[in-house]
Amino acid sequence: MKTSLSILVHGESGTGKSWLGDSAPYPRLIIDLEGRARYTPSGPKVGWDPRHAPPLADGTWSTCVATVTSFDELQMIYQWLRSGQHHFKSIVLDSLMEAQKRCIDSVAGLAQLDQQDWGTLLRKLESLVRSYRDLTLLPTNPVEVVVLIVGSYDQEGTRRPLLQGQLRTTVPYYLDVVGYLFPAPQPDGSLVRSLLIQPQPGFVAKDGTDTLSKAYGAVIADPNLETMYNILKGVEHPVPVDASTTTQEVAA
Repeated sequence: MKTSLSILVHGESGTGKSWLGDSAPYPRLIIDLEGRARYTPSGPKVGWDPRHAPPLADGTWSTCVATVTSFDELQMIYQWLRSGQHHFKSIVLDSLMEAQKRCIDSVAGLAQLDQQDWGTLLRKLESLVRSYRDLTLLPTNPVEVVVLIVGSYDQEGTRRPLLQGQLRTTVPYYLDVVGYLFPAPQPDGSLVRSLLIQPQPGFVAKDGTDTLSKAYGAVIADPNLETMYNILKGVEHPVPVDASTTTQEVAA
């Protein structure tokens, strides 16, 4: 069976979630709902209007950016990906929080959501997450890595993905890995971007692969999605870290 990775990355604003998504294996597609892709370091970049076929991976670009302003465009992109008529190895949806807002716009417009609307929203967003995850399972031209990015918020002392209602608890179940991205302080006063991938008090995280936890421990320092995926494939090995020390830094 072909190796794949589906991951939800959540964290505070400014911790580098979009930059982490930018490290997924290329050719990569960034589904940009927040206008952040113009600032990420990978390149060359090419744009894509999903009303037309995806660009060919001809060696002139490594990152394709689809700027999305409606929930319908997300569905349109999914249909192209589902058809297999693309050259992408990785799909990055940035962000799921903004996708949720676009979904609310499509369900209720400017009106308040009623009880029936909340049910519709839940079904549409759960379907979106599962559909994009399932791109890694297709029999023909499957995607290798799917990354969903979302903010975090504090609920009764626990940092959770910033989603509405039941979505905040159901979405993590659908994915291989849930990582909490945070800046870990170092002895010299610097900060290192770090990804918690094991459950800890006060944080939603998990590693359904078990392989990443065995390789890294509870926290991945300076994470890179391509490296993580190569570890799952068994073609790369990380430098071991002191998991006890880095885990303490999460709570600091």
